[in-house]
Amino acid sequence: MPIDYSKFDHIDSSDDEAPVSKKPAVVAQPPVQNGSQKLPEEHCRPLENVPELEMPEGEWLQYYGEKMTAPQRMQTLVHLWNSADQTERVDFLRHLIDIIGNPAVTNRIKGGQEVLKDLDANYYHGVTYPEKWVDSFQAMKEDKKIVFEKLFKTLDSQERSLVLGTLM
Repeated sequence: MPIDYSKFDHIDSSDDEAPVSKKPAVVAQPPVQNGSQKLPEEHCRPLENVPELEMPEGEWLQYYGEKMTAPQRMQTLVHLWNSADQTERVDFLRHLIDIIGNPAVTNRIKGGQEVLKDLDANYYHGVTYPEKWVDSFQAMKEDKKIVFEKLFKTLDSQERSLVLGTLM
């Protein structure tokens, strides 16, 4: 059964429309830092000595999967997504749909402008991420969707579900 990308074909660039939610979002509880709760230290440790983000393979992928905490991995994905322009985000989404290859899941992904908006980076407030990866990612001319693919495939099933949940 062919995958229908048509819901991404006519994306308006209007940000002045209020997003329409068809169902309440189910969101995992983030590690919030406020007066009563403090983030665990492992989520806040500096990530300054991370390996370079090099394609096609490299130490960066192993570092992402083994040395970073789940909130750090999610925060990294948020910042990479937010650093991309709308056209790149459409490519990321289409590629993700191809990777998943399950219409029962992918048909539930929202279409239109709403799904392409910036993600809330404050969701994991105080959680560190490799800022130099975001800089390297922004400088890439090609391979951005491959970076997203590799990062997505590195996630465990619960983390993948969290990523998909933000798109539904």
